[in-house]
Amino acid sequence: MSLITTVVGSFPKPSYVPIEDWFDAARKRKGMNTSEVTRLYTDYKKKQNHSHEKLFVKAAAEIIDLQIKAGITIPTDGEVRRENYIHYHCRFLNGFDFDNLEFRIWRDGAYESFLPAIRNKVFHSGNIYSVHDFKSSQTVSPVPLKFTLPGPLTIMDTAVDCCYFDRPKLNKDIADTVNKEILALVEAGCTYIQVDEPLFARQVTDALSFGMEGIDRCFHKVPKNITKIVHMCCGYPDYVDDINYKKANPESYFILADHIDKLSINQVSIEDAHCCNDLKLLDHFENSTVILGLIAIAKSQIEKVDEVEDRIKKALNHIEKKRLVIAPDCGLGLLNSKLAEAKLKVMCEAVSRIK
Repeated sequence: MSLITTVVGSFPKPSYVPIEDWFDAARKRKGMNTSEVTRLYTDYKKKQNHSHEKLFVKAAAEIIDLQIKAGITIPTDGEVRRENYIHYHCRFLNGFDFDNLEFRIWRDGAYESFLPAIRNKVFHSGNIYSVHDFKSSQTVSPVPLKFTLPGPLTIMDTAVDCCYFDRPKLNKDIADTVNKEILALVEAGCTYIQVDEPLFARQVTDALSFGMEGIDRCFHKVPKNITKIVHMCCGYPDYVDDINYKKANPESYFILADHIDKLSINQVSIEDAHCCNDLKLLDHFENSTVILGLIAIAKSQIEKVDEVEDRIKKALNHIEKKRLVIAPDCGLGLLNSKLAEAKLKVMCEAVSRIK
């Protein structure tokens, strides 16, 4: 039995895609000016050109093909339609204000920007986006795609609450909007669904207090035949090779592991390339399959096949092969396309050596 490979979500957009995302901004300006991207995308949505649909489908096809040729078993469409992996979802919700942004400094000073504000009760607008996005990308993929959505705690931390002032209540309401999209995806035939919660590793107290319940709400009534995934990384830097970025404490994984393993999910995605975990961490996952990140997503240096292979072998001392999936640490959006492709090929070559 061969190890399965996957990617986490984002991929560098081809130059002809008519929107810019956070990662495009980071590559061009060596800094993730999220507020500028947010404003540009808000303007784009107001005068959206439906002829751009062909460009998004073309980009998805290219990204999926690249991943599969590199050796990826379960690809994504690279999140080609999104200005970022969080706010895209929020634009389909009532309660979010993208016209009057609020300035905040968050995550222990690691992140500062003008952010959308939550000014009224949050609920889904009823305009489901995931089905269209999934189906249009799945039509150009020869294999089943994974679809990603932002988690409630991460959404809360990338917006400014000017209404609730009650974090558990806000988390619950946002989780219900994610659940609405997920149930629609299930009906549309999507079998790999991932909720991204990088803020779990930064806000452990909130994750344990109400974040875990939020994940269960996201996947409420999802059938057992669907692969339900939670991604927890330790955070993105502002640009590639930024060595001073304040990442979350990887020891958070040890605090969260036993709790995550008891949720109604099938797989948990964690990073290892950037933080090099004590692999005894894997012993804590008795039920869940672990998607282990072995490719650094914010370093220009390409990994060596032998080193990735060795790390896989060491991981297999702590978890059975059928419950290990190999991936990059997080989305590959910060890298350029050639570098992302080269890193995926290294990863998949290392996997092919595991017998």
